[in-house]
Amino acid sequence: MSNPSDSLESVVIGDGVVVKGTFVVPSKAVVNGVIEGDLTAEEVLIGPTGKISGRISAKVIDVRGELHNTIISEKSLIVRSTGRIAGKVHYVEIEIEKGGEIEGSLNQGPESPMPAPRIPPVLPESNTY
Repeated sequence: MSNPSDSLESVVIGDGVVVKGTFVVPSKAVVNGVIEGDLTAEEVLIGPTGKISGRISAKVIDVRGELHNTIISEKSLIVRSTGRIAGKVHYVEIEIEKGGEIEGSLNQGPESPMPAPRIPPVLPESNTY
């Protein structure tokens, strides 16, 4: 990493390591092990042995391993030839190399917020006697 402060705000999950929980990483997350839970970061790199089962949200997501559940890429999603994604995918830009796989739903654009509940209009009271 070019900037020493980037390493202080980054995390690496090594091959063979399994972690569970919700993770918020200010900079870069490199996953060669397994995350069972949610991950939010600026940039996520899933190595060939990496696997994440949970909600993933980042500006840039580069997939060489496996992602399962909801994937939200605010800028670009790259699925490499060894990458496998299963679930709901929200992306702005996408690149899929030959051999890369996506199973589930694809939605271009940022994740849409939940629709507001429909409130019926209030009609003025009639003054009939």
